[in-house]
Amino acid sequence: MNMTLDKLIIELILQDLKHNQLILGLDRLNLDAGYCHYLGILDLIQRLMGIPEEFMDDFSTTYVGYMQRCLEFPITRSGEELRELAVEGYEDLRAMMVR
Repeated sequence: MNMTLDKLIIELILQDLKHNQLILGLDRLNLDAGYCHYLGILDLIQRLMGIPEEFMDDFSTTYVGYMQRCLEFPITRSGEELRELAVEGYEDLRAMMVR
């Protein structure tokens, strides 16, 4: 099965949201896991989307904002509850490119 680039990026965002639920949850328990387990998904998405240098700061700020919202959703095995947030985040990031 071939996956479109758009769907791949949405899946990467979804996986990063799930990962951030874990990391931020551990941080809330004072286990301080956040900075030790950076996956680099943001960097990968920036490359896949071809984000120009002048948009990097705004792009990163927007992306991190969506990552912070992950704890508003229940933690589940599949993480499907986060899919809508992943799609919303991707559409917001993509819209930055046409501004």
